Amino acid sequence: MPSPLYGPALALRADQLLKLAQALNVSVDDLVGTNGKKKRGTGPAGKMRQLFEAASRLPRSQQQKITALLEAFIAHNRGA
Repeated sequence: MPSPLYGPALALRADQLLKLAQALNVSVDDLVGTNGKKKRGTGPAGKMRQLFEAASRLPRSQQQKITALLEAFIAHNRGA
């Protein structure tokens, strides 16, 4: 059901789920809740969780831009 504040829910493609799971350092099963186990403390907390949740409600084209930006930022800072 569409939210008046955030709009309709969006579905992610498999490649987007994989990238998101990698960015959050979790498995795709953990991300979509198919492994049956709930782990405490997985994924981002606080502000990062809020940002990822907000980003997940953006149009797919905007999500792709955020993904590209995060990938570039992380790749650049891994060597720092």
